[in-house]
Amino acid sequence: MGNYNFNKKISRKGTHSAKWKKTSNTLPMPLIPLSVADMDIPLPEKTINLLNEFTDKGIYGYTLLSDNWGETVAQWMQRHYHWYVDAEHVVFCPRVIQAVSLYIQNFTAPGDGIVSLAPAYHPISHSVVVNQRRLLESELRYQHGCYAIDFDDLEEKFKQARCFILLSPHNPTGTVWEKESLKKIASLAEKHHVFIISDDVHADFIFSHHQHQVISSISAYVEQNSFICTSPAKTFNMAGLEVANIIIANEQHRKKFIHCLEAAGIHNPGYYAVPAFLSVYHDCDDWLFALKNYLAENRAWVINMLSEHFPDWVVTRSTGTYMLWVNYQASHLSEDQLKHWFLNRAGVEMSWGSGFGESGIGFFRINIATPRDTLAEALERIISTSPYAHQE
Repeated sequence: MGNYNFNKKISRKGTHSAKWKKTSNTLPMPLIPLSVADMDIPLPEKTINLLNEFTDKGIYGYTLLSDNWGETVAQWMQRHYHWYVDAEHVVFCPRVIQAVSLYIQNFTAPGDGIVSLAPAYHPISHSVVVNQRRLLESELRYQHGCYAIDFDDLEEKFKQARCFILLSPHNPTGTVWEKESLKKIASLAEKHHVFIISDDVHADFIFSHHQHQVISSISAYVEQNSFICTSPAKTFNMAGLEVANIIIANEQHRKKFIHCLEAAGIHNPGYYAVPAFLSVYHDCDDWLFALKNYLAENRAWVINMLSEHFPDWVVTRSTGTYMLWVNYQASHLSEDQLKHWFLNRAGVEMSWGSGFGESGIGFFRINIATPRDTLAEALERIISTSPYAHQE
């Protein structure tokens, strides 16, 4: 096991980062974004060194997938999830949201119902609506700081649906679906002939002794009627390199999806995608193990700080993703008031609950995958500018 310095601060200025975008000069201090779901932690050093070698060649031409691409994916799934995947079932697609949109456009028809769980990751919901399909949201039950699926409501939605988009673990709540819940989903899908797209991009960040459970591994029906969407993007902070792998066991569906990719002009991976992907999936398990330990400490630290200074806020009791989903409803602040406090007074940006739909109002999402000193500065700003500071 190597020694890794996850505390190192790296300026992302000048990188056109979506997370660290330019902000108004009217803010009281430089903005700290704890919003967009990418990390402020660099790739493993061995991967960076390899990419530097590719940079030094100075020629950035068209590239092809490596011959061992599918087998590399299969080995990762077996090693980390104990899930057997046939290498032939792996289909490269730059981004998961592209795969979701291509499925919607080519496997469903305008007006078809597509189910998702609410609160919902906005790009998924948007891909349904912008493609003129009916978004059927099944609202999760929220009780005592936890979320659970309302299976009666989900079945009602399945009766009207062609497809169900599952986020596993769930974004934004961080809920890790237990095997029994996945079995119920699979059973309802088979009963009502619903296809499942499972977005598993956060699967490598489960902060418990539970192992990620892939829904297609527990149901023969789902195995043949699903796209399982995986990616190293979240795991190794390489979203900008655009690497995703869609696992499609059914040959007919797989051939059709490959045709859809070709028709959309999606073929060659980016120049850095292949070496980065092969490096992280072959050689960086120890880095990931160390990172998860670091992020687990970040989670515990942030939860403790919020509990101490804002005891009426409730951090959702979840074990997935490197985000925390915080309920501030007991403070009786509107979202506009919270944003004014965080942004205009503290200079800290979160992902605001309304961006995840109506059931997200009264919550915010905080990204803890950043050096601890950055987290500390952000929370100190929030605490010091709190409208409740005089009460402490």
